[in-house]
Amino acid sequence: MSDTTVIPPEEERTLIHNAMDPSWHVDYATLPPDVTLKPDGIVLKRPILVGSVAVMVFFSFILFFVPFFSGLFGGMLGGYHAGRMKRALAAGVVTSVMVPALIAGLSFFSEQPGLLFLMGLTFREWIIAHVLGTLIGAASGAFMRPRITDRELWEHRYA
Repeated sequence: MSDTTVIPPEEERTLIHNAMDPSWHVDYATLPPDVTLKPDGIVLKRPILVGSVAVMVFFSFILFFVPFFSGLFGGMLGGYHAGRMKRALAAGVVTSVMVPALIAGLSFFSEQPGLLFLMGLTFREWIIAHVLGTLIGAASGAFMRPRITDRELWEHRYA
């Protein structure tokens, strides 16, 4: 005789055997037509904030040679695009770091020893003027944007 015990066939079945059993039946529910699956591409979590930062960086970089007003103009447009004070100031902080870093990075490609194109300001003074202009512009741009209840859009239903 052998030392192993004989297991009856019903007790031998484990969870793995039950999962591979062809007698299992699974029904899949169909999704309603308005429910979609998550796309495979890159999905921005905060597209309004990213758009506001892009607007601020674009206009601040284009007008970099006018120290205070470049940040003020870019901040006002980006703050208006952001719509809320919190988003506008967050975009202003990101822009206050990105534009000076971009200009400092591009200055390494120039043949001049320093940043002599900033209308007589040192780079540190230009950064201070740019940061103040950007944050003031972002706050004023967000303040100028009327709320949805002020524009009476909440009464109208758009399809």
